[in-house]
Amino acid sequence: MSFMDQDESWNLFKSVAFANEALPLPSEFENIGKKIAEKSHGLPLTIVVVAGLLKSKKTIEDWESVAKDVKSFVNNDPDEQCSHALGLSYNHLTSDLKTCLLYFGIFPEDIEIPTKHLKRFGMAEGFLNFGSDLEGEAEKCLQDLVNSL
Repeated sequence: MSFMDQDESWNLFKSVAFANEALPLPSEFENIGKKIAEKSHGLPLTIVVVAGLLKSKKTIEDWESVAKDVKSFVNNDPDEQCSHALGLSYNHLTSDLKTCLLYFGIFPEDIEIPTKHLKRFGMAEGFLNFGSDLEGEAEKCLQDLVNSL
């Protein structure tokens, strides 16, 4: 896959970070987003990961913090930049979501993962409670994880 130009980078960033927004973008968020897209050097994975992280962040301070983190790992090595972007996304997960994500690693690649196994792991770790709506909590946890990545 080739690198994207600035316009393509911004359009991809905007489509991920603001996918659920119907209103015009606040200029502060747009300015930060454009800088992040530019600093991503046209790497689609970096753009998608960082934009995905920011779609759940609603304050300008959070966006500035992530932009600062992006600037700290930007370099000319695309492999290293992608690795840092994935690390940034992981580091911004809550501890429960980190644990949930790590459980995916015990399953073989390209296999369908039964949610009943994930529910049991969640109960064992204590981030799904026995007394609550287990199905709903498990679904919320998985949805939060998907939305955060």
